[in-house]
Formats: sequence, structure tokens, C-alpha cells
Amino acid sequence: AELGCFRIWIGSESGSQRLLDSMDRGVKVEQVQRAVSMTRARNIQSGMFLMWGYEGEQMEDIEATIDHVRKTQPDIFFTTVSYPIKGTPYYTEIQRKLVQLKPWGQSSDREIKIRGRHSRDYYAHADKLLRAEVQLARLNQGAGNPSDVHQLEMEIAVARQNLAATASEVEA
Repeated sequence: AELGCFRIWIGSESGSQRLLDSMDRGVKVEQVQRAVSMTRARNIQSGMFLMWGYEGEQMEDIEATIDHVRKTQPDIFFTTVSYPIKGTPYYTEIQRKLVQLKPWGQSSDREIKIRGRHSRDYYAHADKLLRAEVQLARLNQGAGNPSDVHQLEMEIAVARQNLAATASEVEA
């Protein structure tokens, strides 16, 4: 902070140790949590990158990620749906499931669908659930307005219902 650093970005990717291990990230969930705590102790903000939809992800992995972010409380976090980058082990692992929408010269690595993966709607509901759960945790740490708490609890219930309702939808 003394040198002007105001935020450190952490590629947490997931709160599921099982998924982190399958990604070969070489990091433990506890290390990420400790890093966020250390930045906070030094008055430096923490930003976290998270990823939905990595191969093999299950509902318990989504719940682990939500719990991880709720406990860790980064100042800001962004999510994305995983996408294979040609030449990476992930690409090689799922290459047989890829559905290319356009020729490579006319598209990007984000314009590929993965056969059998949950739909984009499913991950949008996971995202809504994550954001509402984290916001509720922040409200509960302070003296949250009861009507705000109730509203968030309703949003969480709807997000959980929608997540369950779209669980069988697949991308391609």
C-alpha cells in the first residue's frame, strides 16, 4: 500500500479443492483465503477471478465456490464460464466435445460450445446465487436492514430454484 498498490487480483478460479486439483492449479483454497486476509491486513483491496463450468464441475463444487467467496469476502470478484484455449491441457482434455460455431479465423476461443456442458442460463443462475449469497453475508456482518435481508433471501431462493430447473439443460 505504501508504494501505491491498491488492489491485488487473485485467480482463485474455484472454491472447490477437487476442481482446483483437476485444473492442476497448484494452489489450496486456504492459500487463497490467506492471501485475501493478508491484503486486507495491509489495507490493499483484493479482487478475485472465478470460473464456472470447468470439466467435471458438480453442484457441490458450485456450493464450495459460493462458500469460499462468502467466507473470504474479496472486495470485488468477477466470474466467467470456462473456455478452452488451444494448446492448453484443458483444450486437449475436452477437444472431442468442442462444437465450433465459426471457422477459427472468424471466431475466438470464447465462441466455442462444449457438448454436454450446462447451459449459459444455468451458469447465469449460479452467478446470481453467488452474488446474492455474498451480499447477504456482507449485510449480516453489519446491521443489515431487515427488508434488504428478506429481499436477498428471496433472491437466493429463486436463484436456487432456477439453478435446479436448468440443471438438465446442456450447451450443445
